[in-house]
Amino acid sequence: MSTTKNTQAHFNETVLVDDQKKQTNDSFLEPYLVILSGLDQGKQHRLRKQFNTLGRTNNTDIKITDTKISRNHGILILYPDKIVLEDQSSTNGCFVDEIRVEQQSIEPTARIRLGNTVMKIEYKNAKEVKAELNLHQAANTDALTNISNRRAFMIRAQEEVSFCIRNKTELAVVMCDVDHFKQTNDTFGHPAGDNVLKDLANILLSEMRQEDLLARFGGEEFIMLLRNTDFNSIKLWAERVRQKVEQFSFVFENITIPTTLSIGVITVKGEKTISLEMLIKKADENLYQAKNKGRNRVEITSEL
Repeated sequence: MSTTKNTQAHFNETVLVDDQKKQTNDSFLEPYLVILSGLDQGKQHRLRKQFNTLGRTNNTDIKITDTKISRNHGILILYPDKIVLEDQSSTNGCFVDEIRVEQQSIEPTARIRLGNTVMKIEYKNAKEVKAELNLHQAANTDALTNISNRRAFMIRAQEEVSFCIRNKTELAVVMCDVDHFKQTNDTFGHPAGDNVLKDLANILLSEMRQEDLLARFGGEEFIMLLRNTDFNSIKLWAERVRQKVEQFSFVFENITIPTTLSIGVITVKGEKTISLEMLIKKADENLYQAKNKGRNRVEITSEL
């Protein structure tokens, strides 16, 4: 049972988050939860409220991408003179300096671990945080399309494949490629080609669920990973995406640019041990088949 209600009952006085600000000569330092390792490494979350919930779902104040973290794992509680971590009956526990705790005041040098994710509390000013977040985004985001880059995808996707194997769930890896993209660049110019890729990224992003992964894999090629998708469902999904691209009006400087997409898909269930690299290879082989059979089509196989 959660101890949060008990904690709240012992403190009738309202605790202002502003009390946690530390003033320097010309600015305020505010408390941030800084992710040091794991899939969210580099992210920083300002502790805005007295009670800041931690977990792996969107219902928590701070969502952490880690399959070993419970849906509602813990809470960081801000008091005027300290910050306390409280476990919320999580499966794998809350650790402070590698000691499992139920409730613990966090010292400035302490390392917090939930699941495989290590983090710490730091006091920072907004300008400093903005600069650091810009560096993090640059390292993980494709500059043209503003979606994840290949590096970020590979890190996240590896964890998803491991989760699939552990829990014997289904997933699909999708590779797609713009048909005759060189011809588009040669005919309409590279700025027009860039605009096609940006529009395409937005179309694909609109078809993603919160838990799905999308990235620009390189050039005109995009990659996706979708969880809990069986063969028939992903086949219908991929065909819908193909049709949506075919019917979309790609326009640059008042000129319409005909654009289609070839798609290769591989589905797998965790009962079959398979590496991320092999899944990508098989999805790419199916993409090649789609190209070889005339383009603007979907080729899908299953490893079930």
